[in-house]
Amino acid sequence: MNMKQEEIVNEIRRMCGNVKFIPSLGWHFKYKKQVYLYVVGKDETMIRFCIPFVVGLPLRNKEQLKEAVNDTNKNVKYTKALLSGKDEAKVSLDYDHKITDKESTKNIVPHIIKTLDFAVVYLEERVKR
Repeated sequence: MNMKQEEIVNEIRRMCGNVKFIPSLGWHFKYKKQVYLYVVGKDETMIRFCIPFVVGLPLRNKEQLKEAVNDTNKNVKYTKALLSGKDEAKVSLDYDHKITDKESTKNIVPHIIKTLDFAVVYLEERVKR
């Protein structure tokens, strides 16, 4: 693990508590009621935080969920909501970020986690409409 990755994992640990490394997947942790993964891209300057399965969505119908996903993609910056093609009730959220030397992990890691958390709340509200 390089120095930047170690800083990111330490910041996740500071903010969320337990962080577990899962080979070939990345670092697994929880924030509020969601499970997150921190994944290092092929280029070590690119990182991805994701919620592989958004839990707690009030699922009524596929069209309503599809509209909520599209609305989230349009209105929540930096995140990408994806509706599974195989399991129509599964939604994931991703946040990709290119790290620069000028950034502090103490700023960017909480920002990413809180942005994904905001996207979950936004998605939930859109599904409830």
